[in-house]
Amino acid sequence: MSGIQKSSALNNEPTLSASDFDKQLFKFVKDYCSPFEKMRQGLADVRIAATVEKDTKGKDIPLWPFDSCYVHMQYLMHLYQLTYIDSKLPQDQYQLKYEPSIIDLIDKPTILGGCFAWDKVRNIIHVNNKQFDNSLLDCPCASLAKLPQWAICFNTLKNDIFWNDRPVAGVIFFHTFSPTHPTEILGLPFIEDNGLEGDPLATFNKLNSLVIYHDGNIDLGSHIDLCDYSLVKNSLENNSKGIQELAQLAQLNQQQLSEDPIHMANGYIKESYAIFNLLVYFLENLDKLKDEKGEKVSFAPNPEPVKTKKGYRLFGSDRISSYYLD
Repeated sequence: MSGIQKSSALNNEPTLSASDFDKQLFKFVKDYCSPFEKMRQGLADVRIAATVEKDTKGKDIPLWPFDSCYVHMQYLMHLYQLTYIDSKLPQDQYQLKYEPSIIDLIDKPTILGGCFAWDKVRNIIHVNNKQFDNSLLDCPCASLAKLPQWAICFNTLKNDIFWNDRPVAGVIFFHTFSPTHPTEILGLPFIEDNGLEGDPLATFNKLNSLVIYHDGNIDLGSHIDLCDYSLVKNSLENNSKGIQELAQLAQLNQQQLSEDPIHMANGYIKESYAIFNLLVYFLENLDKLKDEKGEKVSFAPNPEPVKTKKGYRLFGSDRISSYYLD
């Protein structure tokens, strides 16, 4: 899956220093999100309404677990369609003939939601190159539900991580939530009933990842279902089986595939393990985080709405917070 647009901010320099990576990553996200400023502000307004007014702008949508999720998935999709797709239809004859796909309406706003959440906290974790044991992933999916902040970004230049056989410069993890599945929001049938302890009932409660390439593109990476009562490793394996089944179905429909379905599934498992090993290792070693000077450091709370003369505003970090882990 291709990213929704290309940014020239992150270049192909695998030897970037940590400080240079921080600067380039920040510019990358800023460039990437710049066409969607109305959507960014709209999501901030929704966030303020939920946390300050304890409502959802008059819509019949339950509050999400707003201590761990930046915004509600249904708002992401609604605002993306309103500010990006629908707004272009009247002026563009080509767009009038264009029918948005499921990827347009689900994947793309999800990517933006992860970027907007990270831009509010602006953290970057630098982890030395390590050979992780996959036994790290023998932990419950629910154990990854509470990130220290809405989104967590890793510098992966030294960690030899790939996605779709392409080297990855950075990975952002973030939590998405909706009691209605996105495909159901679009009028497609979907039945599921699960929940996570401490959260409202949800049909869509996932820990997503974004992979950032050197060439200025970004994709949705692997994910786990937080409501899955299995281990992280099992959840990722189940995802790979789904990929294999879809690929085999495509072959039956005489669609050309770039690679064998079994190879695709195995590649997904290997690359997903590498991505999630990084997160689990980080969460297990939060008490060992250091700043650039080698002093112990911890995460600040997520930003809260602040009352100003013009009403409430949700101010995020105005600088990058860098963390280091051996």
